[in-house]
Amino acid sequence: MRHILSAAILLSLLLPVGAAESEAPVVIFQDVTEAAGLFFQHTFGDEEMSSILEATGSGCLFFDADGDGRLDLYAVNGRFLEGISAPEARDQTEGATNHLFHNQGDGTFVDVSAATGTDDDGYGMGAVAADVDADGDSDLYVTNYGANRLLLNDGTGRFEPSDAAADTLWGAGAVWFDMEGDGDVDLYVGNYLDFDPDYRLYYAADRFPGPLAYPGQPDVLYRNDDGHLVDITAAAGLSAHAGRAMGVTAADVDEDGHTDLFVANDAMANFLFHNGGDGTFVDMALVAGVAFAGNGDASSSMGGDFGDVDGDGDLDLFVPDMAFNNLYLNGGDGYFTDHTAVLGIAEASGQFIGWHGALFDADNDADLDLFVANGSAHYVDHTQQATLLANTRQDGRQRYVDIGGVAGDYFYRRSVSRGAAIADWDADGDLDLFVLHLDQPSVLLRNDGQGGHWLRIKLRGTNPLSEGIGARVRVHAGSMVQVRERMTASGYLGSREPTMHFGLGQLSRVDSVVVIWPGGQRQRLDGQRHDLASNQTITIVQEQAGP
Repeated sequence: MRHILSAAILLSLLLPVGAAESEAPVVIFQDVTEAAGLFFQHTFGDEEMSSILEATGSGCLFFDADGDGRLDLYAVNGRFLEGISAPEARDQTEGATNHLFHNQGDGTFVDVSAATGTDDDGYGMGAVAADVDADGDSDLYVTNYGANRLLLNDGTGRFEPSDAAADTLWGAGAVWFDMEGDGDVDLYVGNYLDFDPDYRLYYAADRFPGPLAYPGQPDVLYRNDDGHLVDITAAAGLSAHAGRAMGVTAADVDEDGHTDLFVANDAMANFLFHNGGDGTFVDMALVAGVAFAGNGDASSSMGGDFGDVDGDGDLDLFVPDMAFNNLYLNGGDGYFTDHTAVLGIAEASGQFIGWHGALFDADNDADLDLFVANGSAHYVDHTQQATLLANTRQDGRQRYVDIGGVAGDYFYRRSVSRGAAIADWDADGDLDLFVLHLDQPSVLLRNDGQGGHWLRIKLRGTNPLSEGIGARVRVHAGSMVQVRERMTASGYLGSREPTMHFGLGQLSRVDSVVVIWPGGQRQRLDGQRHDLASNQTITIVQEQAGP
């Protein structure tokens, strides 16, 4: 059971580097699911969890489906499967689909799944959004147990299915990223394992067999050639790597100008594919220090999230798993060291099974806090609390501290969580949460805390309608530097919202913003010539390169 400190003690700990005690922010997440009119009941298609397929659950994401400037919500669902689900579960679960909820702009959502063609009825795992055909709107790629689905946006928020990238293996995490720095988005699809529905029956006494009972599967890499997705897995040097991918994400971990790939594998070593810049990738996970947990074991990694945890200007990596979770600090050169125990994360999370993990500034105090969605891997009635950890300083040392006890009633509840999505869906300058619960109703949490100032940044590229995916943004304010990278996917089967969020604490403005675009172009906005005041969203348009 979580050790809950008193509110007074917790609030005294919520101090960013250099902050005074009077500046301590308060983080409160309010359950507004019912008030928002948002009801999503996930199903794994059965009466009880009876296979590893049904245990994996689904993901979700916020994205602007119809171009109205508001973040809509897409939630992925399971369904009844003939020959796998119990026959008696057919009536109550058959017909389940994914759901798209349109953001009305007044704090409410409306289900537009059928009207928009987003009610995919595959056995869903995750989804990720990007403008694959460069026509100015966001398309969706949905991973399934079975054929994956690419849904192309017609510009009005209606989607048409495409046969492109319809990989028929067990798709799990996927990420859009700019492999070549050419301004368009390529696609990496992580596949889980070779599931045999009959094999599980022999393990009835032990519930069902785990991941080690099934062989892994190779992932797939698609290059974007003028809107056409071409399988280049073999040419890229990736076909020999059979893993058990859960979540995948992409970032330039060594700052060489090329976006690398991190694949969180279940019950085996993770992959960190270094992008050679020539269309090929090499697995550097072991050398880089992220293949295994800090104790040297192959953990059941669920997904990765990159962020600058220690404020030193490079991207660190958080990976939830079935034990203590893992936080790897980047030495600045793409080589990582495990700091899970040192920073207090192991102590706070060791009793839980972590699925979706997210680094985000919950209180706008200019550092990255940590949310983890927890839940049993075998039983729907073995529920757990979600974890919210504040990034603090104690006696001059950085430490993550559990603040769930004062962050809202939700963090006292127990559930079986899987995917989650973080975004400022109500456009009030702080980051909110949506948490998907396995075979249970999901929860929308609004951030009602009294946090600090903020700045949100959108990117617009020039080749031809690039969203700036893969660009790195640095915000300078006095001695403080914050870094973000424009990523599309993170955590367990989840995605990043397209706008980058920077908490600023007590700062009313920033001195400068520097963008390093895919391809290496560097662009600087000076606060003397541009409006870089806090509490606003700015759009940075890529400058045309000179002759």
